[in-house]
Amino acid sequence: MNPPLSASQFANLLPAPPDVSAAWNTFVLQRLTAPLHLQTTFADHVLGLHVAGAHRLRHVFGGRVNEGRSEPGMLHVIPAHGDLTVDASASSRAVALFIPEAFVSRVIAEHWEADPRRVEIARQFLIRDRLVESVMSDLEVEAREGSPSGQLYAQSACEFLAHHIIYSYSTLSRQPRRAFGGLPGRRLRLVIDYMHDRLAHPISLQQLAQLAGVSARHFERAFCQAVGIPPHRYLTGIRVEAAQQLLANEPVLTVEEIARRVGFGSSSHLATAFRRRTGHSPTAFRASCRPQRRRTHS
Repeated sequence: MNPPLSASQFANLLPAPPDVSAAWNTFVLQRLTAPLHLQTTFADHVLGLHVAGAHRLRHVFGGRVNEGRSEPGMLHVIPAHGDLTVDASASSRAVALFIPEAFVSRVIAEHWEADPRRVEIARQFLIRDRLVESVMSDLEVEAREGSPSGQLYAQSACEFLAHHIIYSYSTLSRQPRRAFGGLPGRRLRLVIDYMHDRLAHPISLQQLAQLAGVSARHFERAFCQAVGIPPHRYLTGIRVEAAQQLLANEPVLTVEEIARRVGFGSSSHLATAFRRRTGHSPTAFRASCRPQRRRTHS
């Protein structure tokens, strides 16, 4: 058996370094040129999405041989710690998401109340999964543009994919998941107050879940049930609203300074979120506030 490789070690085997790479908590995403030949074992579970090029492909995983034609949109699910050999007839482009084995084991224990050692993630070769394709495509954009929607969105999306893989492609896939209700009012208020009080700081899904006293996945679902939108979208919304107040009332602050004060990594990240929510750029919004501000002070 080959020594299991981490995401960074795998990148060293590629014909060229990944042109896009991002890490959100312990999840890693890479956009890469796939090698024509590869023999390895992954330390993490890996989702591999083919995004460009078409070729014949041969995989040998755990002694089982699969062959087929790979085209954009095709997905591989590669379980951790399995020997994999890949042979391709031509170069291609792919996005790989590395899902930590420890995270998957914790989810299985907490949400399915099962022994992770008795649960197997089933190998998938050249399948179509429109949901995974859509979420991974969004994550690739987030990685390429520096997470304009924020770390919380990316972490939530990664955790959603991990749950989806367990639900759809494991030996637990036919067993029902535990149901959860919304957050109690007191805990919800603690979480929302925390978001408002720490807008300028990074806020992770794990921090909010710990504050609510539940697991990250439970928190995400319960928050959405209680508020009507996911936590990352709520956080982005209050950050944009805070930016609107500063743009309208603090003319000496630059857009870059405002972005930092409300928790965006840069003015471009603020601009992206601002346009999505308001339909205008921060600069255009500030300009529209000037006549109103002059009338107020006249």
